[in-house]
Amino acid sequence: MQVMTLPRILKFVLFLLLFGLFFEAGLFSSYTIVTSQPPDVGNLINMQTSKIAAIWESISFGSNDGNSTNTLKILNGDPVIQTLKNKTGLNGVNLETMTATSDDDLNKKEILVVINAMGYKDTVSGGGSGNKSGGGQIVITATEKYALTATAMAKKKTRGVEIIPNTIKVTSLKKIYNQ
Repeated sequence: MQVMTLPRILKFVLFLLLFGLFFEAGLFSSYTIVTSQPPDVGNLINMQTSKIAAIWESISFGSNDGNSTNTLKILNGDPVIQTLKNKTGLNGVNLETMTATSDDDLNKKEILVVINAMGYKDTVSGGGSGNKSGGGQIVITATEKYALTATAMAKKKTRGVEIIPNTIKVTSLKKIYNQ
């Protein structure tokens, strides 16, 4: 009697496939537990692929052909700030900290840029007094600071770049804690 065994590579591919299936099942079930809503499968998969693509682009395997990252001046800061505020829910984005960098060939009409900026969000906490004998409210106002990263397409101009606001995709929004 002859026993058939799977080649090692096939076992490895099968293992990766099963690992991926269990990972996705865990992601969907944890999303349901955390949000108490059914998962939006398309949105979750889109989020995963965009994060993996951003990581892959930051590593940039095999694309180092001597080009360096270029820091570019953003010519249309106000529409970019407004779009970033709308997409992140922040109260403001600091124009002075906003930078655009690109690895693309600057001879092209449109280039992919990475936008980095600092933003803030005002928070108000506290509450009213429980008694009605003239007690006032204690309100503590704090400003939370955030570092944000986004990608967008930009048109190359002679003095810098003009970001196309409807192509902006926020890839990272990190809260910066005060020490």
